[in-house]
Amino acid sequence: MAYLLLAHKCPRQINIFIEQLLNYGDCDVYIHVDKKAERIIPEIQKKEHVFIICEYVVSWGSFEIPKAAVALMKKAINSGRQYSHYYFGSCQDLLVKKGLFEYLEKNPDDIYIKIDKIVSNRTRASARYKVRWPKKLMIRNDWHPYRFIRGGIQFLCQMGIVYRKNTVKIPKDIIFYEGRTWFIAPSKVIEYIVNYIEENPDFFALWENSLASDLMFFQTIIMNSYFKENVKDELMYVNFGKLFGTMNHPRNITIEDNKNIEAGNYYCARKFELKDANVMRYYLDKTK
Repeated sequence: MAYLLLAHKCPRQINIFIEQLLNYGDCDVYIHVDKKAERIIPEIQKKEHVFIICEYVVSWGSFEIPKAAVALMKKAINSGRQYSHYYFGSCQDLLVKKGLFEYLEKNPDDIYIKIDKIVSNRTRASARYKVRWPKKLMIRNDWHPYRFIRGGIQFLCQMGIVYRKNTVKIPKDIIFYEGRTWFIAPSKVIEYIVNYIEENPDFFALWENSLASDLMFFQTIIMNSYFKENVKDELMYVNFGKLFGTMNHPRNITIEDNKNIEAGNYYCARKFELKDANVMRYYLDKTK
């Protein structure tokens, strides 16, 4: 298995996750470190099965998130190593239950990704790719005025008024989908994604100035392919907040989340913070 992970802080926590993955099973770990945090690279474990790249400044809401993921996909594919599955996630994840490899082995063709909805032409979400979003609006602060500006631009798009229209031609007959960023997929799906990007440069260019493309980019490629019949719900547990200030972000995992994790079909979870060391230790011990 190839784990493709994005990192931007806390090398100690990154190393804890690396150790968990390498101790758990036969795998390689590919990490993209945000260029804003390249200073942490010397502190990340250098092992035979760990590969690190640092190519993009990964800002919230920017297309650099899918770009970094694609860079990791290409590095893993070009390594010449054979993988059955790829896991795309964050260095703030942890495995929370044993049996992931065995589960994937029983369902070798399934893709585990959260698909929420089809994005039609007159929806707020269509503004993600129909608008050329200014980089300065990419501020991850729920109470910043820019959040309300983004909301206004999305509302106008829903009404048929497109501010700073994206001039890249949308590929014909494509249906857009929205979901969650992280997923687990068979190697043939990852190879298909990389080939699709190379063969459809206009589709790639469409997202260059998009907003939160990580919620639509891979989802749209997969759901417009013959692989869509193999899409299952994600194996990642995430607990989103319910209030205005927290609804767009995963809450930190606490021990209280275990009852929900046990009740569902979850093998991994996010997000964890090193300050909650007791919670991390609980799941690390559980997956030994």
